[in-house]
Amino acid sequence: MSDVIDLLRGMVAIPSVSGEEEACRDYVATWLEDHGIAPRVIGRNVLAVIEGTAPRPDDERGLVFCSHYDVVPVGPGWTRDPWDAALEDGLIRGRGSNDAKSSIAAMMVAAASLDPARIAGRVVLALVCDEETGGEGIEIMLDDLPPATACVVGEPTELDVCRGQRGLLSASIVVAGQSCHASRPWEGANAITAAARDVLAVDGLDLGEPHELLGPATLQCTVIEGGTRRNVIPGECTISLDGRPTPTCDNKTMVARLKAVVHGEVHVRSDRYVPVVAEPDAEIVRLARAASPTGAVRAFGGVSDLFHLRNIGGVVMGPGTSKASHAPDEWVAVSQVEAAVDAYRKVTSAYLAEQGSSKTARDALKGSQA
Repeated sequence: MSDVIDLLRGMVAIPSVSGEEEACRDYVATWLEDHGIAPRVIGRNVLAVIEGTAPRPDDERGLVFCSHYDVVPVGPGWTRDPWDAALEDGLIRGRGSNDAKSSIAAMMVAAASLDPARIAGRVVLALVCDEETGGEGIEIMLDDLPPATACVVGEPTELDVCRGQRGLLSASIVVAGQSCHASRPWEGANAITAAARDVLAVDGLDLGEPHELLGPATLQCTVIEGGTRRNVIPGECTISLDGRPTPTCDNKTMVARLKAVVHGEVHVRSDRYVPVVAEPDAEIVRLARAASPTGAVRAFGGVSDLFHLRNIGGVVMGPGTSKASHAPDEWVAVSQVEAAVDAYRKVTSAYLAEQGSSKTARDALKGSQA
């Protein structure tokens, strides 16, 4: 069994639902220490820095590797022990195996294999909690990160390079009516009927042209709540909304267009997650593409910690597939995890090549592929 598979299975065997990651955090920190990398525990997170000793262009240059070891609850539909970390038919099973402990393990093993004498800059491991829920993960670590100039966020992308992601808008529409006895509906106003009209208005909303990378902005009604009893005309109905903005229809534009077509009162719960897009010719995009076994560049389908690292700039790239994320009997292919170690090692060697020159970076990448 390879080092990365052994490490990953050890992590998967430790339950780490968001808010309960301490045991997995300690396992990660101990592994790093045992492999010569000094860990720093910050809350339920682990931060580790490897300072290269090769000549560097400046003291800012660095590459952050960030992923999460928190997982969603197990939920229904499982046919096996979700923490057994079984190795079967080339797959590792268990909650978190795919999303995203496989990225964590590959990043750790890749970092432990680096020779600081050949690194011109710093490698930063930000291994975090609370990605699934938000709160005390990478958000609270930003001030503790040393200077860095690019990042790679580990999420299941089948090792495609994702240079952007849509934003997130969480909102609701509260539709007011007037309660009365259901046998005399003319004495009141049915809030559910009015809400149905707003649902159709949202469904027909024009959100503009698709973005060239991220595709169309979307806004969907996902939960509807109204009424108190079968024989009472509902006096209020609430529609929950999930919006995914893009640069062509950003968060503010989406809210404005929503308010223009519905009759209920719009309440914005959260609109802080804005779209993030790196330029196609950005250095980290080019080098990550060269390091990826697929060479594919696309958008990430969800929202990741790339948002919190947007001022550094980078890509999302990791082993696994989104089809297995949060699913019963979650799994990841051994071949993907082992390929991720190689990809992370290659992008590090290229990005932090001596002097940081593009020629030297290309040479370093070619050498790592030999």
